Order: sequence, then C-alpha cells, then structure tokens
Amino acid sequence: MRITFLSIAGFALGALLFTAQAGPPLICHPYDIGTAQSLAWGQGHDAVGFDNQDPNYNTKHLAADTLKILDVGAPVLVRMETMRRAALYGANDHASAASLLATLKQRAEASNPDALALFDYGYFAETLKQIVWKYKEDLTGGADGYSYVKRAITMRPDSAEMHFAAAVMTRYPQRPDYQQHAMLARAAKSDPLLAANIHSHLD
Repeated sequence: MRITFLSIAGFALGALLFTAQAGPPLICHPYDIGTAQSLAWGQGHDAVGFDNQDPNYNTKHLAADTLKILDVGAPVLVRMETMRRAALYGANDHASAASLLATLKQRAEASNPDALALFDYGYFAETLKQIVWKYKEDLTGGADGYSYVKRAITMRPDSAEMHFAAAVMTRYPQRPDYQQHAMLARAAKSDPLLAANIHSHLD
C-alpha cells in the first residue's frame, strides 16, 4: 500500500523531531547486547554507524531467523536489537519484512497472548514506522505499536527492560509516559548491560 501525501508530510515532520538525537531512535541507535546471538551483522561500522548489514545475508530467511531468536526466550534487549536489524534488512526485501510483521501480529492477537508476543509485535511495528523514509511505504497500516507494548508492561510491570524499550519509544516526540518509563528502567541498578544501554540511549 503506497503512502499518501499527508502520510509523507507526517513522516517528514516526525523526521524533524528526531533530529535532536541524530536519527529515528529505534533504527539509528544500536543496542549493546554483549555476546548474545542476534541476526547476522557486518564487522566494523559504515559511514553512519548504524546500518552495518552482512552483505552475504539472505533476506529470504529474515522472518524465520528472527522468529528463531525470539522463540527461545531471548532477553528484551536482544529482541530490540534483533528487530532493529530485521527492519534494516527488510528495507531491501519488503516481502520478508511484511511476513515477519504478519506473524508477530498473529501471535499478538491470539486469544491469550503472552507479554513477549505483545511486546514483539508492538516494538517491531513502531520500528518499521520509523524507517518508512527508506521503505517508501508503511507496512504497518498505521498500527499503534506502543499500545501493544503498554499491554505487555501491564503483564510484566517489573520488567525494567520493557520500560527501557517504552522510554526509547516515547522519548522523541516525548509522550506523557516517558518520564515514568525512564524512571522504572533506571531502577534496575543490578543490570550493568541495561544500565549501559540506558546511558547511551536516554542520558
């Protein structure tokens, strides 16, 4: 589905709001996941430092590879980085990105979805919306991914990682919930990897 003129104008305005932190936060700022496994990625950094795809990666496997990582119960930070990479790979293969989105949506809208199913769909939908400038179309149909992430948090209110994800999602443009999410994310003082990501993305 091609986006309309009004949609383009809206996305352009959103891009201006992202300027303060040099690019859409769900796309242009990699997450530190330590030694955890995610989608294949290149070595070093390119000129802008966020899109470092492995040139040998077969995007036809994108949906299956992403789901394989998510289905083993990967930590939230790993899920975030995996879906960030998936969105970037999907810019060159819209069919694979759409397939992944459809599967995540189906899981999130099952009769009794768990918190991670809700989180995954909501986070990936919002990530895709932030890369529409590269896709030239909105694969999500305007879905409100943040509402799914909020539902996930109601099921796991003590998940500092989910609050961190929600804080990144609500920082630019800032929503009323941002401060609360950021505060609850920072409360996890015993998680050094999360603390490092909070410092790089929120401080």
